[in-house]
Amino acid sequence: MKQIAIVPIVIFAKILTWIVKVTKRGSGTALPGLIVGRRAPWVLSYLLEQIPHIIVVTGTNGKTTTQTMLRSIIETDNQVVLTNATGANLSRGILSELLKRSNILGKISFKSALFEVEEGTLPRIVAQLKPEIIAVTNLYRDQLDAYGEIDITEKYIRTALEKAPQARIVLNQDDPRVSKLAQGLPNEVVYVSLPEELLTHFPYEGIQSKKTKPHKQSVKAKSIQIHEDLTSEFSVEGKVGDNPITIEDIRIASPGFFHVYNALVAITIASLIKIKPETIKAGLQNFEPAFGRGEVIMKKEGTKAVHYRLLLVKNPAGFNLNTQLIQAIPNLKILIAINDNTADGTDVSWLWDSKLEILNESSISSITCSGTRAKDMHLRLKYAFNILPEIHTDESLDWALQHTFETAKHGDTIFVLPTYTAMLEIRKLMGRQLEE
Repeated sequence: MKQIAIVPIVIFAKILTWIVKVTKRGSGTALPGLIVGRRAPWVLSYLLEQIPHIIVVTGTNGKTTTQTMLRSIIETDNQVVLTNATGANLSRGILSELLKRSNILGKISFKSALFEVEEGTLPRIVAQLKPEIIAVTNLYRDQLDAYGEIDITEKYIRTALEKAPQARIVLNQDDPRVSKLAQGLPNEVVYVSLPEELLTHFPYEGIQSKKTKPHKQSVKAKSIQIHEDLTSEFSVEGKVGDNPITIEDIRIASPGFFHVYNALVAITIASLIKIKPETIKAGLQNFEPAFGRGEVIMKKEGTKAVHYRLLLVKNPAGFNLNTQLIQAIPNLKILIAINDNTADGTDVSWLWDSKLEILNESSISSITCSGTRAKDMHLRLKYAFNILPEIHTDESLDWALQHTFETAKHGDTIFVLPTYTAMLEIRKLMGRQLEE
């Protein structure tokens, strides 16, 4: 019966996606899944049952980058993988992607599916997903109007893991909240970690990160370097299952120590699904940063070209890590774009928890504040600086892009720190709307 019922549902979803796209009323990423999920909730499990290997990545920060890295590795291994690639990481986004990628009969030919899933959604859908592997990147305070305080988010993930005794789990050993998530569970667990001397870069919500005793299965980064072009280079060693793993001199395009964590998670998952180390290294070096996560977009008018490096900020942790990344760059030109739409979080009090005072040590040419909460951002900067640099403020992102371009020199780089919807709007204004 379901084999018959699925056909009109898939047709409806594909037509709806097309209509939304051609009428430019949105990307169509999640709407089909939202409607179908309400009217026919059985469709999600029906489509998922056709996929042998399902991998889930969750956590506050790093989901999209980890997913993109792992996708590059799997594709380098000449496999095709199904992902919710545009970052639609609620259950409706996953269902929309499944409907989009199935044929007209509701059949899916992929052997593997890689999904990033919001922490609050995870307990509700993990029973349907039946994932082979679950990875948790980190736990930070995020949007208060999303899931509340961090303790609640931690409980969501623990509940989800309890519902997946068959899953192999990958955890960030250096995050005290994450490393304890699998305590008392029967699951096979692999831990990832950075060298101890780098842990001061990662303030894990008031809990001091400490090196713990060695685990049976772990993957560790060593010899980490951040180059002048902000690419990261490192090596890894460890053990996954019964197999030792060593990969030397991996170079990734994503900037910052925090993206090394994402790479470690991707490396570990790839090892769990039996991809060879040389393929893993090649896949990471083929990897291009996910949209807004270290991505560079060039704006050109006549002979003048200016580069915009987008560094997504969603919460204090992301803001702090990105400001640490750029603060030593001379003659900094910064565009901070803060929106307060639902996807950003309507409560922007987190701006005051971000340690922007570190920018007092920087050589700053100019700062531009934009987005719906541009004035809030400007006020936060007034309190952060001992001597206030040149700051320009306007809610219009179109104006902000034009202003930063006009005041920059040919070849300059503008570092853009946007919230999620501001990042999407900036990409659209620069001709980089998400491909569907």
